[in-house]
This record gives sequence, C-alpha cells and structure tokens, in this order.
Amino acid sequence: MNYAVLWVRDFSLNALRRGDPALAGKAVALIEGDGRRARVVELSPEVTGVTPGLTAPLAMARCPGILLRQRDPVAESEANRLLLAAAFTLSPRVEFTGPGWVSVDLQGAQAGRTEAQMRCCAAELAVAGLPACIGAAATPHLASCAARCADPVLVVRDGVEFLRPLPLAFAEPTPGQAVVLQGWGIRTLGELTALPKAEIGQRLGTDGVLLWERAAGETTRPLRLTQPAKSFVAEWTYEPPIEAMEPLLFRLRRFAECVALELRAEGLVAEKLTLTLLLEDATDYRRELRLPEPGADVDGWMRVFQAHLETVRTAGRVVGARLAATPCRPARKQGGLFDTGLRDPAAFWENLARVAALVGEGRVGTPVVRDTHRPDAVVLEKPAETVPLPAQPSVHASRGLVLRRFRPPWPARVQLADMRPFRLESRLVCGEVRAVQGPWRSSGEWWKPEGWAVETWQVELAEGGLYQLACTAEGWCVEGELD
Repeated sequence: MNYAVLWVRDFSLNALRRGDPALAGKAVALIEGDGRRARVVELSPEVTGVTPGLTAPLAMARCPGILLRQRDPVAESEANRLLLAAAFTLSPRVEFTGPGWVSVDLQGAQAGRTEAQMRCCAAELAVAGLPACIGAAATPHLASCAARCADPVLVVRDGVEFLRPLPLAFAEPTPGQAVVLQGWGIRTLGELTALPKAEIGQRLGTDGVLLWERAAGETTRPLRLTQPAKSFVAEWTYEPPIEAMEPLLFRLRRFAECVALELRAEGLVAEKLTLTLLLEDATDYRRELRLPEPGADVDGWMRVFQAHLETVRTAGRVVGARLAATPCRPARKQGGLFDTGLRDPAAFWENLARVAALVGEGRVGTPVVRDTHRPDAVVLEKPAETVPLPAQPSVHASRGLVLRRFRPPWPARVQLADMRPFRLESRLVCGEVRAVQGPWRSSGEWWKPEGWAVETWQVELAEGGLYQLACTAEGWCVEGELD
C-alpha cells in the first residue's frame, strides 16, 4: 500500500453534531435551501423513513421529532483541521483533497506498523466525534474506493479483485456516460472492464478511456501536499454568551483534541497551556497553566482545566475562548533497575494540579535549598518522578542543638535592655529572657532591590524553652525552637 485516504461519511452532518452536544443521539437531518423547497442531503443513523432528496416538510411528516439543521462552516472548518491533524500522524506528506477527504502518501512506511497506526487513528477520531473510514491501496483513487467500503479500516492488496463487484458509481461516470452504460446493461466496474478499452474509446471517446482506467484501478496522480500546522492555537466564539462551565468544557475538549493531534504529528508535546476567556464587557481572563508533566494527553489536560475553572469567577458572561499550547520535545529517560517510581503517576499529577489550582501555581512542589547564604532560603520545584535512594549516614555524628524552624516564623515583640533581648512576647511564647547568645549578623544580595540583612539571637526563657529570634527590616520574629 502506497497511499491512504481518510474519509468521513456525511461529513457536514457529523461536523455539526460534533460541535453541538444537544444533537447527540437525536434524529438529525441536514438540509439545503430555504422554506418548503429545502431538501434533505444528509441523515443521522437515528432517522427512519427518510431518504436524501426529500423535502423538509415531507421528512418531518415521515419522521416525527426529526431535527432539521443547516450547514455550519465553522464546525466544518474545525472538523477538517482535526482530520488533517490525524492524517499527519501517519505521514508528513498529506493532501487536503476536499471537505471530509484527506489523502496520505505512505511510500516507504512499514505496512504492518502503518495498518496498526491507521486503526488507532480511526479510533481516536471516533472518540473525538468524527467517525472516519480509512482505506489504503496502491493508488490514491483505489485508496479512496477502499475508504468508501471500509469499516473503519480496509487495506486493498489486490485492486482488480476489489474493484470488480463495486457499483459503476465508484468510477464517477458523467450523467451521459451513466445513461449509455445503463443501456448496455453495465452495472458494476467488473462488467465495464470486461469490455476492451479500445472499443470503449471508439464509442465514448477519450473520457470513456479515462472512465475505463478508473474502473480498472489504473489511474494515478501526484498529491498536492499541505503544510502541517506551525502554531498550536484554537479559537472559538459563543452565540449567545454562556454562563455555565459545561458548554465551555465541551468545546474546550473538542479543540484540545485537535491541538493534541497536531502536536503529536510533529513529534512534540505541550509544556504549558494558555487559556483566554473573552468576556462580553470587552475584557478577558487569561491564565497560563503549566502542566505537571509535558505531554499531549487530552484527558490530563481536561482534568487541569476543570480543576482550575472550578475556582474561576468572571465579571461577565463568556463570548469566546482561545487555547494555545507551548510545544516542547518529549523527555527521553531510561529508568534504573532499582528506581522506585510513582505507583499511579496520572493520579499523582492530577491531584497535584488540583492543589495548585486551589492554592496557586507557585505554592506546590518539593522544597529545594537555594544557592545562597540567606537563612532558610528555599524554592519549590517540580517533584521527582522517582523516589531517590536514602542518603548515606554521615561518618561523624551531628553534635549540638537541633533547630526546628517555624514556617512561617512567628511575629514577635522583643524588649531590649543594653541592646540585648530582655523580654519576648509572641502569640504562643511569652516570658522573661534568662540567658542570651548573639547577635550573629549576616546580609547579602545588596546589589538587588530585594537585598537582605538579618540579626540572629538565641535566647532561653525564665519559664523554660530555647528559641531562636531574628531581627530584620520588617521587625522581630521567632524563627524556631532549639531542642
């Protein structure tokens, strides 16, 4: 197989149903025209007693409860983009053949592996609300015929045997050619190719020869290649504006599926996602969501979105939204033989994202000591995916008192006598100071606006207890207790 074709039956109707959750499971007909002259062109599987070509009033009479809808160009454009993104996961050489049609050049690919990829691609498109059929064969025309017969994937290896029983319409005869051939009693492609090509050319001319070659699977053509997506952005609007979170999450998932496929087609993953909500008062709400782990998993993205949106309250209704993904290369790592990883990584990152949505992105992580002399200077970093081995015990046992820091430190009032602490008052500790050591002064980063200077004391209270005090530009505080 050298070529593959992705085809969506009743494309306009499926694109419309994909973007409107209210149409799921309903009997829907797509019509063209206005008023009583409007005619049915596409039908959902739930419709009974109606065939394409009937007028809208007759369709409503034959199938009570049927929903009549017009085409939605925006929904079709979005569905075409999703179909193209799926095709690029099979090969970088893709042609947009027409609405609901995409051709792929598979030359040089491994047949067995490509067939498995096509089945995965069809399954992903079906989950995304776009049921696509994929056919693969030696030529683009033969692959398109295979796609029209696929359920959902069909690989044709013997083109002659495959084409022989197919109806004559697969060769796309003109209306005049169809009348002539019908008069000859020809109904299938095999019956047409049983006639000599030269005699068909004498009676039907050059167009008849081309028709015979299409019926025999002998035609081929070069593909007009399409460039893959360069930016991973999706935008949409709401008419009328929305107030609830459910319709926002529904459309957000549809566009996230397309962006994720485009990323995967380029061998990339998303490092962070930027969500912008356009409000009806001409303002917008923008939030940059850094993913706990770079990836292109739509379910993981949606858990992050839902956890964040549950805490959002906007001043007005939402009239539009924009989703942008910041791409990066996927991380490559080799696990060690004795590494202890997370038992359920997906649940861990999901819970971490929920906590970050509640308390803030910069307040969740593993504390790591900063490379500075500033006391107790730590920064929160992304937790490690594997549990590191325990540190080896020191050769020399630790000596001296242990400081148990209070985070955050307790604000305190300190009375001085001869420039030394005399009495301590805080929310949990109060009393006279019996013994004192210090001060130890340190400072740093004087060249920055956030430069620091601290004076540290260690005191023993008369009622008992050893504490460490600190005096900074903001005042006194109790840093911790010594034991």
